Amino acid sequence: MDERVIEPQDQKIALWRGVKGRCPRCGVGKLFRIYISQNTECSECHEDLSQLRADDAPPWLTIFITGHIVVPLIVEFARYEVFAEWIETSIVLLISFLCVYLILPRAKGLFLAGLWWQSKH
Repeated sequence: MDERVIEPQDQKIALWRGVKGRCPRCGVGKLFRIYISQNTECSECHEDLSQLRADDAPPWLTIFITGHIVVPLIVEFARYEVFAEWIETSIVLLISFLCVYLILPRAKGLFLAGLWWQSKH
């Protein structure tokens, strides 16, 4: 084991590293090559990440959170009709795309770190 590697003693630390897109073991290496393409190995501590598969959990969490942001907005738009429909639709679509773009990699990192922790402890 590399002397620089500080394995997390607490699950919260490993999960937070995953949310930040870092290796859950060392917290230095990147978890993803690009966006949500998972690295097979940490570039710093050489931890094998290829066996971790989050599958459908990150999209589920992303949809869950995005829905809780977007649905109240849609309800308010329907109730008060402040803007033209095309403007309201544009706003909802923009917010939805931004939520998915920002939440999905963090959700995947969270679940990958949780799976890594589960396999090690």
